[in-house]
This record gives sequence, structure tokens and C-alpha cells, in this order.
Amino acid sequence: GGFRTKKEALEWCLTAKTGGKQRIDKSLSAVYDEWEKKYSPRVGASTMAGYKAAYKHFSKLHPLYIDTITAQDLQDCMDECKAGKRTHQQMKVVAGLIWGYAVDSNYADRDVTTNLYTGKGTSIQRDPITEEEVEIIRKAIGTEQYAEYVYALCYLGFRPGEFLAIKKSDYHEEEITVRDKKGKTRTEKVAYLIGGGKTEAGTDRRVPIPAAIASIINARLKVEDTDLLFPMYVMNRKKEFTGYKKMTDAYFREFVFKPMMARLGIADGKVPYAARHTYSDKLKNAAGDDKTKAAIIGHTDYDFTRKRYQSTDINDLKTVVDSLE
Repeated sequence: GGFRTKKEALEWCLTAKTGGKQRIDKSLSAVYDEWEKKYSPRVGASTMAGYKAAYKHFSKLHPLYIDTITAQDLQDCMDECKAGKRTHQQMKVVAGLIWGYAVDSNYADRDVTTNLYTGKGTSIQRDPITEEEVEIIRKAIGTEQYAEYVYALCYLGFRPGEFLAIKKSDYHEEEITVRDKKGKTRTEKVAYLIGGGKTEAGTDRRVPIPAAIASIINARLKVEDTDLLFPMYVMNRKKEFTGYKKMTDAYFREFVFKPMMARLGIADGKVPYAARHTYSDKLKNAAGDDKTKAAIIGHTDYDFTRKRYQSTDINDLKTVVDSLE
């Protein structure tokens, strides 16, 4: 006989996959704590300290049920980690140990850590996209699909996931009063995006739009049938455009960014996060104080609270962005 409902069929599949046992939902944090208590007596204190340090780099996944975490989620954490190859290797090792324990304990269906990539030598993602490479990308706009996305990313400083999640409704304009060198005042309009969300400092931060990409943003705002500013173009098997959808970090990295960089002759091994380092380098040479720069890029390694970030004046933000080279 068959199943009367889809729900019955799905429940049967789950039971079959788990050997007749019901899957136990546990967060990554809870599984780690349990694993640590059982595993730490087997290894030295220094080894365990190394595992604990590596595990912290997966912090954004700690609250999630371990069986819902994908290999790409783990890889994203590794790609975003600015440490060297040794740390990436440790991250893969500790993830493998945790998932091995989770599978044995019926907390996870399978080990998703097998094919995690640790990179070659020193982490290349530390290297920004150089100004020469940014210019190559700019010249490719119009001939390389999504080239304007990568170019805009270099001038906004968002993390790739934050960038791809930006909606048209996140675009804002505000009238401000500026004073010239002679003391005369005038009214100007400043356009900015509100986005970000990885850290408390980075959540819903205001990022003024530099003149270099103003035309790109204005064009993106006019694209119909999508609420996203930087969506994915969906094509059918006949290569015909069928609509838009949100692009994932993984797709952007593997099927947009890397192939484009290869075609343009840009250094092999760079990842989209490199554009954030490009923006960070621009900020270092820009006018303005560290508080304002931290508010723009969403850093948490400055001694400022979220409340102080919110109080950063839009005029100050504009001053910094207007001076970007």
C-alpha cells in the first residue's frame, strides 16, 4: 500500500533515514558543548584550545539546528575568516569532529564537512581587488554580465551576502545643509543605502552612494519586476530570460565572480569578499574620523557602541564617501 498523505510519506522517509529513530533537533552550540565534554579528555589542553578558537569562527551558525546547516554555510564562514591557512584547516578539522559526533548521535543526517575548502597557502581573500583590477572590471560593464555588480561592491563595502540582499526600498535620499569654504551654506541631496546585518555594528547601517556608481544604482532602481537591487537573472534551458530571483552567496562566488575574474585575467583565487577589503583600503585614505568610517563599513573592532554608530551624522558619512579615491 501507499501513503494517504504527503505528510505520512515524509514522516516515513525521516524514520527510514534515521534507522527508525526520530531525529533529535539540537543547535550547533548545544552539540558542540556535548561533544567537547566527551572529546576533551582524549586530547591535550592546547589541542582543545585550538579547536575552540577555530569553532568561534562559526559563531553565526551557533544558534542554528545542526541538521539545517549546509556545507555552504560552513564554507561561507571559512571564506569570511581573515586568518591564515592554519586556522582554516583547524576550522575544517573541528567541523568534521563535531559533525561526526552529530551523525553518530542522530543530531544530523550526514557529514557535510568532507569537501570544505581550506585554500592554498596564505589566505588570498586578504588581498583586495587592486585599483588596476577595479578599472578592468569597470571597462567590462556592458560586455560582462554582472560586472556592474562587482564594481558596485567595491564602492559600497557590504559583505557579499549583505549586498545581494539589498532591496530597492533600502535606497534613501536626504536633504542636507553643507557649508563651503567661504562659509556659505547650500542644500544638497545625499543618496544612501541601508543594509548589513552580520554584526550588531553592521546591522542597518547607512552607506552613502559614491559618485562613481551613482549611475549604476539609478539604473538598477529602474529595473522592473523585482524588489531586489542586485538580483539574479533567471534563464531557461534555451537561454531565454524568465525573470529574477535572489542570488545566493555561493552562486555569486562560484558561477559569477570567479569565472568573470578568470575571463578578465584578474588574480586567481580571489573571492567576492576581496571587494570589501578594497573598500576598506579606500576608507583608510579618505577624509573623516575612525568613528564615521567604522559606521560605514560596520566594523566591531572599534571602541564604539551601536548607539554611537546610530548617532553618526549623515553629513559626516557623506564627507568620507565623497573623498574616496
